[in-house]
Amino acid sequence: MLESSCRIQLSTALHFFRKAFATGQETSNVAIKEQFYGRIKNGVLNALRSQILDIDGEINSVWIITNMCCISQEVTHLFVQANCIDTLTQLIRSPNQRLSNQTIWAIANIAADCPSCKMMCRKPKLLRVISYFHSYSNSVSPLQILSKLLQNAQLLEDTERRHLIWCINNILSGGRATMFSPVARSFIRAFSTTLLDISAVNRMKCGPMILWTLANLVDNTEDTTRIDMLLSQTLLIERVLLMFLDETNKMCHSAALRLLGNIAVGNDTQTDQLIEYPNFRKVLNSAMNSQEHRSEAAWIISNIAAGDPRHVDYILDDSDKFYSWLLSGIHSNERRFRKETLWIVGNLLATADQHQRNLLVSLGITQQLPILLQMDDVRLIEKAATTAAELLRENPWQYKLYLKLDILGCLEKTGERVSTCTFLF
Repeated sequence: MLESSCRIQLSTALHFFRKAFATGQETSNVAIKEQFYGRIKNGVLNALRSQILDIDGEINSVWIITNMCCISQEVTHLFVQANCIDTLTQLIRSPNQRLSNQTIWAIANIAADCPSCKMMCRKPKLLRVISYFHSYSNSVSPLQILSKLLQNAQLLEDTERRHLIWCINNILSGGRATMFSPVARSFIRAFSTTLLDISAVNRMKCGPMILWTLANLVDNTEDTTRIDMLLSQTLLIERVLLMFLDETNKMCHSAALRLLGNIAVGNDTQTDQLIEYPNFRKVLNSAMNSQEHRSEAAWIISNIAAGDPRHVDYILDDSDKFYSWLLSGIHSNERRFRKETLWIVGNLLATADQHQRNLLVSLGITQQLPILLQMDDVRLIEKAATTAAELLRENPWQYKLYLKLDILGCLEKTGERVSTCTFLF
C-alpha cells in the first residue's frame, strides 16, 4: 500500500507506519524488521514528493521520518542520502502549523544525529527559511527580501516555539556555521528578543538553549561582525550577566559564560564594551571562585589579556589576589584550568607594557616561565620564549634567577638566542 499510487491506500499505509514507529503513549505493538527500512524510506519520500497527499498524509509522512531518525545513525543516513532535507525544507514553509512544526522536529532529530548530518542541515536555504520563520514567530519583522515566506505564518504556541529553538540549537551546535550576514542578524535579533522575554523563557524552560545558540552564532573569529550584532541588542548583555549571577538559574550558567567568553575573543573594541559592564566583573569573580567554572573563567581572562595594555590593567585591578588565583591554576591537577592559566601568563607578558611587566616581575612571574617553556603547546612555547627573552633584557638583574631556574637552557631548546655578555658582571 505504501508503494501504491492511490492516495487512500497511501494515507492508510502512512497512518499505519506512523503508529508502528511511534513512541510514548502512541507506541504500537507492531515490530518492523530492519530489512524493510529502505523500502519504507522510499515509500515515504516518494509519497511526500508526489504532491497527492492531503495535510494529514504529509504530517504522518514527516512523523515517520521524525521517529525513524531516532532509531539509529544508519537509518538517519538512509534519509539524508535520499535528499530528505531538501524535501523537509519545502515543508517548513507550509501555512499549516502542525505540518511545519512536525517538520522542524524531524530536522532537529536529523541534525542531532552526527556531524555530517548537522552540516547537511546547515544548508543556506534551510537556514534562511528557519531564521525568518523564527523571527516572525517572535513578532520581529523579517528582512524584506524574504518577507513573502511569512505572509501566512502565525504566532507559535510555547511548545511549538520551544521545538523551533531546539531545532536551531541542534543545527548550530558543534563547529562554526557559515551563513550570510542577514541570516545571522535575523537569528541574533530573534533570539535576543526571546531571551529578554523573561516570562516566556521561564515558561518554555529554554534559557540554556537560547544562550548556547547565541554563543555558537558568535563563535567565529573570522567574522567578528556577529559580535557587533550581538552587542547592539539593547539590554541583552546585562540580561546574560544577570542570568549567570542568578543562583536559582544554574542551568544557564555554563551557556551564559561561554557566550560572554566568545565576545571576549573578539577585537579590542568589543572587549572594551564587555568589560564596561559592572556586572561583568562580578561574573568573572564568581566564576573564578567556582570549581565548576574556573577553567572557563581562565579561558575568558586569557583572551582579555591578549588584547591591549588597558585590558591588562583590568585584569590586574587587584593584582595580589589575582596572582594568588593564577598560581592555584598553574599548579592545579585540573588539566584545562592549568593550561588556561598558563595562557594567561603568556598573554599577559606579551601584551603588558613595561610598567605592567615590572609589576608582574615583582609578583614573581619569572618563576613560572620554566613551566610555560616546557608545555606541550607549540604556540604557547613560542610566545613564552619571546617574552622571556624580552623580560631578561628589561630586567638584567634577574640573570642569576634565569640561571638558577634553567630558563636560558629552556630558551636554547626553543631556538631563542639571548646574548649573555650583557649579564656577566
